[in-house]
Amino acid sequence: MKIVPTIVSVSRAGLSVCGAGTNGLLNMPFGAEVVKDLNVVGLVELAAQIKTFVETNKIVPTDLVVVLDGETYFEKQLTGKADDQMAVEVQEFVDSVPLASPSSKIFKVGDKYHVVVINRRLYESVRAAFEALGFAVKAVVPEMVLGSVGVGSTFDASACRLILKKMAYVMENSFVGLAHVERDDSWVSKNKKTALTLAIGAVLVAVLGVGLIVWQTVQARQAAVVRAKARSARMAQVSPSPVSAPVVVATASAELADLSVRIVNASGVVGEAQKIKETLVQIGFSGDIEVGTLAVADRTLTVFSLRVSQEDRKKVMAIVGGSSQENTQTQFDVLITLGKNTP
Repeated sequence: MKIVPTIVSVSRAGLSVCGAGTNGLLNMPFGAEVVKDLNVVGLVELAAQIKTFVETNKIVPTDLVVVLDGETYFEKQLTGKADDQMAVEVQEFVDSVPLASPSSKIFKVGDKYHVVVINRRLYESVRAAFEALGFAVKAVVPEMVLGSVGVGSTFDASACRLILKKMAYVMENSFVGLAHVERDDSWVSKNKKTALTLAIGAVLVAVLGVGLIVWQTVQARQAAVVRAKARSARMAQVSPSPVSAPVVVATASAELADLSVRIVNASGVVGEAQKIKETLVQIGFSGDIEVGTLAVADRTLTVFSLRVSQEDRKKVMAIVGGSSQENTQTQFDVLITLGKNTP
């Protein structure tokens, strides 16, 4: 039997939910102490409020489609004709948006291109709260693109039914997830020069990053050799390989120091996040590791960004346990939510 997904509309005022197992349209208003001016000021309170809302209304965990209300994002129609003009126009608009954690994407509506900028922290907070309860976010779409399937500016039961009927279109126009670049009408297909420029830029950044790591390793090796020679001179002894251990340690810290990590406990799992942090530091995570508390989480979930290598993911999962997933829009490189059954 096909499982109907749950639709969640996010507005400045709160959440509206419909879909699988709901009785009509359900509303959950935000409190002033939870969300203010599109910023989450009470992450723990928001997670607790969503958990209570789901349990009270007996909403069964399913796939989740998040619809961003028009008042929760910034949008501009692109007027540039050439690829380079459009790229400059997009960057200037993103830079002008008053958000601390912006994420942007270009959508094609009709024969026009629009750039949409969202507050990544607001979306990530809502997503993390639902996923901790067993939901799985499959698509995030701005209200603007839904006009093509007949959805108006008001999210109601009728809009919900239209979205459920047009799930293929919703998935193709998702803010997150896999991009269907094989379509002839995709932005990449229409702007191959710009896409190639962005790809080359990404490669150059990666090469520079590798070069920096190599340079740091060489510097660490040279410093270790100098220290070893100084010790040998003082002790009048020959030590054949005094620099082996320092070189390995320097290389490991250089690879892992740049990753941002956040670990949050669920209720009743006091101290587990701090233990995980100490263990990560021992294996080489020397960057900024945040530790916090989440009101509720039924399972342990680790979310990785694309920057985290498979080898480092295996190291983390060997320590944390539970399940993992990859997210292209996550605020942290490693986001660990410790549930009640954390090992």
